[in-house]
Amino acid sequence: MSQTVKTTPKGLITALAAFLLWGNFPLYFKALSDYDAIEIITHRVIWTCVVLFVVVLLGGRWRRIWQVAKNPKWLLLTGVAALLIATNWLVYVWAVTHDRVLEASLGYFIHPLVGVALSMLIFKEKLRPLQKIAVVLAALAVVIQIIWLGGLPWVSLLLPLSFAFYGVIQRNTPFDAVDGLFVETALLLPLCLLWLSYADVASSHLSLWLSPQVWLLSLAGPITLIPLLLYNMSTKTVQFNTLSFLNYLTPSIVFLLAVFYYHETFDLQKVIVFSLIWLGLLVFSADMLKYKKG
Repeated sequence: MSQTVKTTPKGLITALAAFLLWGNFPLYFKALSDYDAIEIITHRVIWTCVVLFVVVLLGGRWRRIWQVAKNPKWLLLTGVAALLIATNWLVYVWAVTHDRVLEASLGYFIHPLVGVALSMLIFKEKLRPLQKIAVVLAALAVVIQIIWLGGLPWVSLLLPLSFAFYGVIQRNTPFDAVDGLFVETALLLPLCLLWLSYADVASSHLSLWLSPQVWLLSLAGPITLIPLLLYNMSTKTVQFNTLSFLNYLTPSIVFLLAVFYYHETFDLQKVIVFSLIWLGLLVFSADMLKYKKG
């Protein structure tokens, strides 16, 4: 039987810090709007790998990582996970730098409901009545988007789908979050360096690497890692249901930034779509609380 986790004040502060950092990511990536989205992700991979290499080295994690990485099955799964997380990062950064922060926010609101839908489709799990209602409301919101926009809301769908599949694959590897992300970025590193050597972007020229601008790009490493480490710490000191509710803090902050700071259009169509998603999350949360207490 798993040990019951008790929420501590320190754990709550740690979790809040993680979600607040994730929620304010648009502020950082907006500052990089002059760069191509792929270029930004290339730097994010490079600097995250560099920072994690130091963490792995200082933490004495290298031997375990090497033992696990020698397994072809786990290495293949981690390679697929790397492509999925890179896709997730790329879509998010593209959305932020192209003034579509609201769509990114919607994507992360949809994520818990996508997870429930995947559990039914992939793992053949039976959904409870309230879970079915929540998924139907999310599907209805997507259909309305398609009808009104005349096309698939790909940002709002690709973000939760890529992250949900990433989570599914991660659960089938023996890596923890830090070790897994290190191997993932290490696998992506050669592709990123190869792309930089052929792409006609600022980072392909030595002058950028010798300029102060590279420091802003290199911040992508610690900015990626710090909230992840804080979140991992909080999972051991904050109850699951509390952590689940705090999860909604990140897309809520992104939503507020999009509407009130970046002044993206929040018209009647978006009000209806977001209302359906919020209603679905309310139903989903009520179901989770009901069965958590039971």
